[in-house]
Amino acid sequence: MVAATTLSWSRLGHAQQRPTPDGAAPTATKPDNQANGADPLLQQAQALGAPMAALARAVAISRQSIFTKKDALAVFDISQPSANKRFYLFDFKSGEVTAHYAAHGRSNGPNARAIKFNGFQKDLDMVPLGPLKTAHSEVMDHYKTIVDRYDGTVYPSMIVVVLEGVTSYNSYINHTPPFKWILHPNWYTTAGYRAKNNGMLGRSNGCITVDPLENNKLVTRLQDGALVYVTVGDDPIEQYL
Repeated sequence: MVAATTLSWSRLGHAQQRPTPDGAAPTATKPDNQANGADPLLQQAQALGAPMAALARAVAISRQSIFTKKDALAVFDISQPSANKRFYLFDFKSGEVTAHYAAHGRSNGPNARAIKFNGFQKDLDMVPLGPLKTAHSEVMDHYKTIVDRYDGTVYPSMIVVVLEGVTSYNSYINHTPPFKWILHPNWYTTAGYRAKNNGMLGRSNGCITVDPLENNKLVTRLQDGALVYVTVGDDPIEQYL
């Protein structure tokens, strides 16, 4: 089972990767049926609604040396409505793919479905597109304790992880002090908020925001050099530059 999984993911990444300019993301096509049938991870991802061409692109990108953490990556599909679990964690160590609620920036459109993607490089309350790299987890006072404004649930001891842009089109997020783009929890992603808002989430100031119940597990699994790939479905990022 392990050998088969490794082989099919290797084929997927190798088949989709092409030589690219420095900092550019490889283009990709949908993974072939053989890979889909052979690999339980791919089957899980497809069943959960992950964008498969974007996933192939992410797997190829994650092999670059800049991403020092190779046993996990995440794909965040902001083309889906916020009521969907659209943040996909791929855990190569456990052999599992899981899907999670996640919010993103204000200017991407109404809560139901994002409609704006161009201009993210200038509009600093939009989530950056493309490959991001995680740093070490840390405690930020603003997010250390989250209180659900609907049911009063307190979520203590929260941690966050800073996200770094690694391409020519998203590295601007590394040079906007005092602002940082992070993966963090907040009250507008909780079950209480979703229950009062037709299943939808609120919106962040450009960061990726997840449910406090899942935050620490996600941050811990992705910290220290993993890829977080922000995509608009299977669309190439370049069309939004």
